[in-house]
Amino acid sequence: MIYVAISVEKCYSLLQTCAEINSFVKKSVCEGDIIGMNNLILGSSGFIGRNLRKKLEQRKESVTLFDRFIDEDTRALYKNRCFCGEFSETTKFDEILEGVDRVYHLISTTIPSSNIPIVDEIRQNINPTIQLLESCVRNHVKDIIFVSSGGTVYGKTRMVPFREEDETDPICSYGIQKLMIEKYLYLYHHLYGLHYKVVRLANPYGPGQNPNGIQGAVTTFTYKAVADDLIKIYGNGKVVRDYIYIDDAIEGILNIADNKKYDVVNLGCGQGYDLIKVIQTLEDILDKKLHVEYSPGRKVDVPFNVLNIDRYNEISPHHRFDTLEEGIRKLIAYIMENK
Repeated sequence: MIYVAISVEKCYSLLQTCAEINSFVKKSVCEGDIIGMNNLILGSSGFIGRNLRKKLEQRKESVTLFDRFIDEDTRALYKNRCFCGEFSETTKFDEILEGVDRVYHLISTTIPSSNIPIVDEIRQNINPTIQLLESCVRNHVKDIIFVSSGGTVYGKTRMVPFREEDETDPICSYGIQKLMIEKYLYLYHHLYGLHYKVVRLANPYGPGQNPNGIQGAVTTFTYKAVADDLIKIYGNGKVVRDYIYIDDAIEGILNIADNKKYDVVNLGCGQGYDLIKVIQTLEDILDKKLHVEYSPGRKVDVPFNVLNIDRYNEISPHHRFDTLEEGIRKLIAYIMENK
């Protein structure tokens, strides 16, 4: 055994330093600060999931991935922190959640215009989420961040920006299942103390979004405009939406996740644009006339959806959002660089 002699003064100084560190750690944990946060992203291969993963890695946080498909390079990089499979009632959540502090729940098996039977939509989204929440409680997960739908949970009640406390009357099953998950999050917080944040997200767009997908009007229109392809619009083009550039969406999700004041927060730009304005913006930037075709409107499309973001501005007063024109210019630059 080896003994090291130190002076009384050094011993006291060492003990004082240890006490300060211990006090800092206790204070940080109690206040919810991030110390070596271990994150799980459910839906890590999607548009939002991929961008969220990059941002968390930039923050030097640990990330575990889950999705139905993950490319080989990513699987090789993440190894035992990478899980491939369906989001279902049989998913082994206890195995996936081992050592996880925070869960980002981005998964939905449907979209607002889905035509699958409602009972299947509930079975595919609500039931697995309840299994997830049960596992979060068993595994002492600190909090869960759920990306809900600011575009569908409010319905079509009025023609002014929606506030978080407004009535929620969805007119599509997609919005109802998002709202159901929000309510179950509150229930599990009430019953078991599971902390949560709900991000009622507007319509994200930008690099990395599938230009051939059913969702993402700004991204789809921009790719088609650059390629001189026909742009198809449902309805008369006067449907108003709140669009948010993907970098702003990711920054906002993280800011909401870390905030200590509100459990439910709208995230958008707080500015509405109809589809005709999107087309006009593209024509002005590209300096050409676009080919546009109008089709009959859809019952699932609310005529107006813009989010009031006063809560978000309160918790993140210095976040400046890209305007629609700025975001489209960035997306066009990305498309041109990656042709």
